[in-house]
Amino acid sequence: MKSFIIAILCLLSSATFAQGNFEKSMGQAMGLWKSGETQKAAALLERIAQVEKDNWIPPYYQAMVLTTASFREKNKETQAKYIQSAEDILNTTAQDNNPEWLVLRAMNKTALMITDPMTKAKELSPSIIGLYKKALAIAPNNPRAVLGLAEFQMNAKKYFNQDTGKECEDVKKALSLFNEEKVTVPFGPSWGKDRAEQLVKECK
Repeated sequence: MKSFIIAILCLLSSATFAQGNFEKSMGQAMGLWKSGETQKAAALLERIAQVEKDNWIPPYYQAMVLTTASFREKNKETQAKYIQSAEDILNTTAQDNNPEWLVLRAMNKTALMITDPMTKAKELSPSIIGLYKKALAIAPNNPRAVLGLAEFQMNAKKYFNQDTGKECEDVKKALSLFNEEKVTVPFGPSWGKDRAEQLVKECK
């Protein structure tokens, strides 16, 4: 998961930001995120969202910042706060027909699950898989949805020493979809290719 987060940050840092207020503010927020300023990045994204009320991108990244921070946070109270704050954003902003939003919901529930997998996995796993499948029903060729479901199921199978051949094929499919992907929305999600490449190597 650490390498996954780094891959996202590297991708964001290479973006070229336009000079409009939205683009400049988003660029500042991404810079704060990259430098590890989680709370400052989330706060700035919240302010952008208050101005860009009809734009789902700022709250998406606000929830993404908090969710990804929770994966690497060692303090349990802070970790729980990040997960809950991200969940609140995801619940408040109605985007459940947006596959990117559904993938992020699944990630947030995964973050919650791994805080106590022995007790939470049975409860949350069906919901996480359901979110990925709903995203795929809306956008079958969304590479993040394909990759997310494959990796989640791969990790579950590895835990039970089960064959992950099908999931490896799905990761390869995701990588192919990443190579074909064209992002047309400013700051639209485009992360995940590096993670897919890493998993393909591990599958070999």
